[in-house]
Amino acid sequence: MAMTLPTTHPERPSAARPRKLVFAALALVGVVGAIVLVRQRSAPAPLPPAGGSPAPGAAPSAGASAKPAAGAAQGPLLVDVHAVKTESLAVTVPATGALIAYESVDLVSELSRRLVKVSAKEGQPVKKGEVLFQLDAADLNAQIKALEVQKRLAQLTLDRSNKLQAEQLLSQQDWDQARARVDQADAERAVLAVTLSRTTIRAPFAGTLGLRRVSEGAWVTPQTVLATLQDTSRLKIDFTLPERFSGDVKLGQKFTFTVEGHGERITASVVAVEPQIVASSRSVLVRGLVENQAGLLPGTFATVEVPLSADDALLVPAIAVVPSVKGRSVYVVQDGKAKLVEVKTGARTPERVQVLHGLAAGDQVIVSNLLRLRDGAAVKVNAP
Repeated sequence: MAMTLPTTHPERPSAARPRKLVFAALALVGVVGAIVLVRQRSAPAPLPPAGGSPAPGAAPSAGASAKPAAGAAQGPLLVDVHAVKTESLAVTVPATGALIAYESVDLVSELSRRLVKVSAKEGQPVKKGEVLFQLDAADLNAQIKALEVQKRLAQLTLDRSNKLQAEQLLSQQDWDQARARVDQADAERAVLAVTLSRTTIRAPFAGTLGLRRVSEGAWVTPQTVLATLQDTSRLKIDFTLPERFSGDVKLGQKFTFTVEGHGERITASVVAVEPQIVASSRSVLVRGLVENQAGLLPGTFATVEVPLSADDALLVPAIAVVPSVKGRSVYVVQDGKAKLVEVKTGARTPERVQVLHGLAAGDQVIVSNLLRLRDGAAVKVNAP
């Protein structure tokens, strides 16, 4: 049986293969071109001839163009300066304070006794020495009467002793004892009189009585506050100022203040300055005095303005003061260089600052290009 074999045809080459070869060739050409371009750009510039000048037609090198720029950056920095000199200064220093009664006291008993009479009227003015409270003194009066009897007996004994001594019928020792009994009775009565006077509580000064805190019949002790008494005919005003102004405040100096509820400014005068600095706030305590004609009350908060002046103040522009970690500093021109000098400042106005320490008259303080300055940098002063 004959078998018929299938007819086979030769395979045709695919049309995509030539395209792949073309793309691969183009990619290879691109890579080679990129390598050549990078090498050309990274090649070093040709060195100039020995004479130092570049070859004709050659561009100047980057190193040659950088040298003049570096030399220009190292030149002195142009700055403006302010010549320090003594000037007159007037400034108003704000402060806060509180009003205090001219005299103020808590009325208490010196004895532990029962309160038997109240003469004080709350909120009313009282005179100095006026009786306000009366304590029970019945036992003290009884003791005084007993001492008066003892003294009369001692006095009779002393009178008889005087007659007997005149007739030389009494020894000196017996007479001395009779005399001592009389003196002892007088001394004991004086002690009781002092205690008795303490049962009457009087106003120590003229003023206005506060609210009464006890009633008749109450048992009072030296720790019991009966009432308060305050002299508000004049008021003290205490306020603090920064320590840099401690030497500028003078006794008798006038200042003004305002309080809530009173629109007008009130004038007072300085009567005392605390002779020490408060360490916690670095401030000095000042006390003023004002005549109370506006019905002000102790304890009221006050906003104070103190005018200060100086005829020989050293002033610099406010822009020249540079804050630093150590405090405040300024740049001063010395020998053609900028020197950073620490200063202690005082009063300040919107445009100027007083320098208390660190500068002297004639110093040249730099007022421009401060952000570009460094301590020791070379500077040149602009011509005025």
